[in-house]
Amino acid sequence: MELLGRLRAHYAPLGIDAYLLGGFIRDMLLHRVSYDIDLAVSGDAEEQAHGIALATGGTFVPLDHERGIYRVAAIIPDDGRWTVDIATLQGNIDDDLRRRDFTVDALAVPLADTGVPYGDWPIIDPTGGLNDLASKTLRLTGPDVLAADPLRLIRAVRIAVQTGFDIEPETADAVREQVSLISTVSAERVREELLTILSLPGVWRSVELLDTLGLMDEILPELTPARGVEQPKEHHWDVFEHSLHCTEFAEQVLDPEFRRTNPAGKLIPWSSWLTEYFDEEYADGHTRATYLKLAALLHDVAKPETKALQPDGRVRFLGHPVKGAATTKKILKRLRASSKASEAVRVMVDQHLRPSQLAQKGEMPTSRAVYRYYRDVGDVAVDTLYLCMADYLAARGPDIDLEDWGRHCERMGFTLQEKHVQEAPERRQRLLTGHDLMALFNLSPGPELQPLLEMVQEAHVAGEANTKEEALTMVSQALGKEPVTSPITSEVQDV
Repeated sequence: MELLGRLRAHYAPLGIDAYLLGGFIRDMLLHRVSYDIDLAVSGDAEEQAHGIALATGGTFVPLDHERGIYRVAAIIPDDGRWTVDIATLQGNIDDDLRRRDFTVDALAVPLADTGVPYGDWPIIDPTGGLNDLASKTLRLTGPDVLAADPLRLIRAVRIAVQTGFDIEPETADAVREQVSLISTVSAERVREELLTILSLPGVWRSVELLDTLGLMDEILPELTPARGVEQPKEHHWDVFEHSLHCTEFAEQVLDPEFRRTNPAGKLIPWSSWLTEYFDEEYADGHTRATYLKLAALLHDVAKPETKALQPDGRVRFLGHPVKGAATTKKILKRLRASSKASEAVRVMVDQHLRPSQLAQKGEMPTSRAVYRYYRDVGDVAVDTLYLCMADYLAARGPDIDLEDWGRHCERMGFTLQEKHVQEAPERRQRLLTGHDLMALFNLSPGPELQPLLEMVQEAHVAGEANTKEEALTMVSQALGKEPVTSPITSEVQDV
């Protein structure tokens, strides 16, 4: 690894103690690829971070000035994109490691010794991390480490999911007992851990652990009222369990293995461009796929407050998408999400039923309905189609009717296909402008022009008006009057 060589070369003449430690060591011993390095160094960590940035051609990022933690982000040719977090050594290396969170992360190697194969590294292990690594156990290094940094409450879930390790019973009990401390952690740090957890493969285990450890109620208390709220007979789970399973299915509808092997998965519409689309880094360093899973978790957050028994005896949740969108916006504001991320998730929650309402059951949507859908839902219209599919799967669960599911997928597939038809250049070209309307119908500039232009554009994209003459006929009918000049005369005058 070239970066390790650069770090060793940087420290060799300085006479400074520097140790590789934490997850990088753990992942190397597990034969996992890692591009995140933690360094504990003697001396001023900020000064050394600047020095490492210079030596590696990286960017200096202050992470936590109060705690003295700094980051260097570096792209090394032929060696990948790396992050190096640097902190000042607290006491000697044994003392420093004992203050860390979990034993499997409390391992260190002197940077000077990384010139030999990692299997021969002299690993410093004061807390028994190597034994826990062998038994795939996640264990706290001591009784006080959660209180020292309560973010470790969530990190327990992330590391357990990343490694596939079991959380040792006493550690799980300690998390449950101290779970309320998470309220003392900055919203930004909580948000980053939550989104990272949702980004990991196997999201069902993630949300299940967050729930069983009591973290879900603390991080997202708005979901707590959903526990035990029963749904109509079409639903297999109550509202809370449905929300967790919807997050699971949001991952599965994007999973090529699920779509290849599962009977329901084989019916999901998919095109190759969607892989890159959902892998796209969308906001705050996270992908569309991650925000889809967050929207799935929150999509029914307002069902408890909107539950009502109708005169026909059915349970309904009228207005829950709109109210859920408002609640989602408040949640993401509390978590200090960016406006782009917040709006994307809010719109998905608000519109999650829309794809299934584009046509009557058994029918395909009209081109106009599809146009209005993409116009209204905008940047996350495709994402919302897959949220709708995840919602369907999480509603039926093991009771799924594959024939009905197939029809649902056909409608979703048609809506996806129609997107490309309507985005063809010949459909996007404007037939009329505001200037045309003013010149031909003697109209004044003003807001009344926009509905007419939108009417024409909708008809054009839907394939119902393909020439300027057809568009003018539509406007004439809408206004109840003929053009004051002919289109040909107007075009000559414009020239």
